[in-house]
Amino acid sequence: MENRALGDSTTASTQTAATRHEGRHVWVLTAYAVSGLALFGVLIYYVSAYIAQ
Repeated sequence: MENRALGDSTTASTQTAATRHEGRHVWVLTAYAVSGLALFGVLIYYVSAYIAQ
């Protein structure tokens, strides 16, 4: 019975760690997406300024 309880808590902590790790990937992808959109906006700005000349 004690082993079973320990096994359950280990599984729960493993799932929690996996959830935290997965959440970190989401934030990293979000940061890359925001950075990419910002760089794309700057690129569009310079291209439109070049075309407008």
